Amino acid sequence: MYLVVSYWEPVPGHEAQFEESGRAVREVLRSLPGVQLIEVFESNGKRVAVHGYKDEATYNSIVGDPNGPFSKAIAETHLEDHAQWISSDKGTTVEY
Repeated sequence: MYLVVSYWEPVPGHEAQFEESGRAVREVLRSLPGVQLIEVFESNGKRVAVHGYKDEATYNSIVGDPNGPFSKAIAETHLEDHAQWISSDKGTTVEY
């Protein structure tokens, strides 16, 4: 699995709008083939999104493509009007 952990910070006063937009983006992602996990939790006032994809190629086609479904969902929901992306950690999970 290709795992991505992204950190987002809501714009002050926009927390409810961010939650609504984020929920809509997660619904889009969950509907796509190759998406295996989408969960979000709050930590220290930030939102941590954990995404699992079949593999890196699937991630790149969904999230890495500027015309792909993730970019379209972000634009349609105006998510970036309500939160700022901070950073992401990503990589293929290791089996021991």
